[in-house]
Amino acid sequence: MTVISRALEHLATATEAADVLDSACKVFEDLLAVLRRHQEDEVSAFPAFVLAACAAANGRDWTGGVWTQRPDVSKRDAADELLNGATIAEIAVAIATASSELATRLSACALSAATDAERACCERAAAEAATIRALMGGVSAP
Repeated sequence: MTVISRALEHLATATEAADVLDSACKVFEDLLAVLRRHQEDEVSAFPAFVLAACAAANGRDWTGGVWTQRPDVSKRDAADELLNGATIAEIAVAIATASSELATRLSACALSAATDAERACCERAAAEAATIRALMGGVSAP
């Protein structure tokens, strides 16, 4: 199981807006870790990966700045991996897929958010996830 898939499982089970934002924060943090790990794997992908990492950090800040403490990445499960050994195309597809799921979940959460603050955080974080998806969108599945 990759670090991204584990975080997405938690997001899928979240029901309340605060839980969705907390889980989304973890997904953004994990996307950021994968993007940083692989941003220099291929020169042509570097700009997209750096810009996507910026969007992931912004999304993390929108979801985690209000609702949670930052996850401690040093405590990551040894079984989780940062897509080591995958091709740059496989990594981009995994990130695009996760970002798409994240944007969809956050957009849905914004519609049912109880407060304006929750709604704003969901909407802005969904926009960052959509940005990541767009940046990775030029890559097709291998």
